[in-house]
Amino acid sequence: MTHPATEPVPEAGPVPGDALVLTGRPLRPEARLEQTSRFADGIWVLDPAWLRADRKPMTLNFTGLPQPLAVTAKHLCHALLTEDLPAGEPPLSIDSIRTYFSCLHAFLMWVHARGRPLAELNGDDLDAYHHHVVGLRLCPSSTRRYRRAVRMLWAYRTRLPHHLTEDPVRRPVWQALARAHSSHAAENRTDRISEPVLGPLLIWAMRWVEDFSDDVLQARDERDRIDARSPAGPDPLTALDGLLADYRRRGQPLPAAPPRLGTGSKDPVPSTAFLARLLGYPEDRMKKGQARRVIAGAARELGVDTDCYLSQPARGLLDGRPWADGISYYETGKLEKLLHIACWIVIAYLSGMRDSEIKHLKRGCLILQRTPDGTVYRHRLHSLAFKGENAHGVPAAWIVTAPVARAIAVLERLQPDNQPYLFTFLPSSHHHRQSPTPGAVFDSNTTNTGITALIGWINAYCARHSRPDGIPTTQGRLPHLTTRQFRRTLAWFIARHPGGTIAGALQYRHQRIQMFEGYAGTSTSGFRDEVEAEEALTRGQVLADMAADPDRPRLTGPAGVEAEARLTALAQYAVFDGKVVTDEARLRRIIARHDPHLYPGRFLTCVYNPDRALCRPATTSPDIPAMADCQPLACRNTALTPDNHRAVTEHMAELTASLADGDRLAPYLRHRLTEQHTATEAFLTRHTPETSP
Repeated sequence: MTHPATEPVPEAGPVPGDALVLTGRPLRPEARLEQTSRFADGIWVLDPAWLRADRKPMTLNFTGLPQPLAVTAKHLCHALLTEDLPAGEPPLSIDSIRTYFSCLHAFLMWVHARGRPLAELNGDDLDAYHHHVVGLRLCPSSTRRYRRAVRMLWAYRTRLPHHLTEDPVRRPVWQALARAHSSHAAENRTDRISEPVLGPLLIWAMRWVEDFSDDVLQARDERDRIDARSPAGPDPLTALDGLLADYRRRGQPLPAAPPRLGTGSKDPVPSTAFLARLLGYPEDRMKKGQARRVIAGAARELGVDTDCYLSQPARGLLDGRPWADGISYYETGKLEKLLHIACWIVIAYLSGMRDSEIKHLKRGCLILQRTPDGTVYRHRLHSLAFKGENAHGVPAAWIVTAPVARAIAVLERLQPDNQPYLFTFLPSSHHHRQSPTPGAVFDSNTTNTGITALIGWINAYCARHSRPDGIPTTQGRLPHLTTRQFRRTLAWFIARHPGGTIAGALQYRHQRIQMFEGYAGTSTSGFRDEVEAEEALTRGQVLADMAADPDRPRLTGPAGVEAEARLTALAQYAVFDGKVVTDEARLRRIIARHDPHLYPGRFLTCVYNPDRALCRPATTSPDIPAMADCQPLACRNTALTPDNHRAVTEHMAELTASLADGDRLAPYLRHRLTEQHTATEAFLTRHTPETSP
């Protein structure tokens, strides 16, 4: 059999210079295929094929590559874009192609620096590049992309005029790293947001949404009315005299101009620009001659304020007092953007939505479901899901709580009535004014920048008002958070809140039920998967701690002996020299390979054995207990820790208290509670925990 490296490779056919590189790709409605990039162009613009609303500039720039490497890169990217794929190669999305192009560009420049043609590279060269990439100390996913971009020059060899003559993955060093990465493939490597950072950030974001938003929106409306004013009369001086008389009648100082950089003067001067806006005139009508002298005289008489405050006072309260003395005309645009980001934080953390899903929220996306008397009992949020779906996205629904609903309401007021998307650049933003596509939805980088700006505002506000609830810094620097971290942190937080069952009742936190009830059912990788991965890690940490503790009380109950045996077996892998493995990735692998199938809960510890489980319906995986159908008082898989026993005892006391007032209970309810009380009492009698190890 001929080795693949020596098989004859058909010569790649030429691609015409006028070939449209986006042929076959779905395009945006306003795009015309004949106006898109052609093969001969030095820069290919991919934006027309980026169908998501959160636009970002995407190009493939071949001008920096030397010939003939640029030609090779063009042929490869053309094959990827037109999906002219060799057997076994999956199609790639537009953004993935853009990402791989960056990796390909880096490799081709490395090849050029070595001064050898692509086809003359041998295994030693490939090994050298492998060590070069490893030396960059990238995250595993980035390292995989760099390596895969190189392999494309082999896999697509029949489409390329110049290509590799050896498959890189056949090299031993490449194979070794691939095996190492495969064991990490399912791990979420995104950093969590620490609780000292997340706690105050979420509190401040909700303050913005619930307490400050009305003030910001009313200030925005007043600013817009000022900007839309027509001239107050034919004579600017007469209009100015009337305005200044109004300031004198109120005893109000004149608005102050922003301090000029480099002047060295700290004395405020009147803002002729703001006075002109109040009168509906261009600023130059107030800067010269008699108008300037009249304004200067009024300033000497009335004084000059510290800013250009709007007439609308701040009514939102913080600790019982207005959160601001006033809102400046010139500060309103900044406050709008901060409110925009605060809404994003509330939605992201309290829904578990991805950034792309949040960015596709539209006006009217929230549907309220009400009882016959009008009480809202469910908030259903609608958007598009993209993970694992087609480029257009698919409709998806999320069940959210009231704070998210309030954030949506604020966003609908924040955006103009004719703007469908809730996360476009605001009309007051310079991005909106300068964008070639008004109404564009901003991307995740803009959101990351906005989060940093909100953190900066929070800390500056806390410093001015001597408040202790700012965002903690690390070595004097503000935390740099990204959109991906909020979803990961929520999954971690939910997984570490206790749940459990007693008498068949599942104790879920409200937030978890709300999101799991309707989260993106059409997506192949939903939020539930991430929570379950975090729960598996939490379970491993708890079990490893139990296995390492020689002084803990033994588990009791029908399956207590078996639980102890499984913990002893786990200790062989998760405990070394009496210390528990603390590395998360390593602990995940240990649990995956040596899972004792113990499931700690509030009321019991399930020692899962499918042959005797009472919870498992026919549709349930045989390896996982169906905790919602748990029957702990009758199931032989039940074990009890001292904490479990205390929880059951407390529940028993609650039943006793309820039955003591049994005359007020309906007969059926009293009967059921009596049955539950009898069964629980018998269970506790049979399974009293040990008092010593």
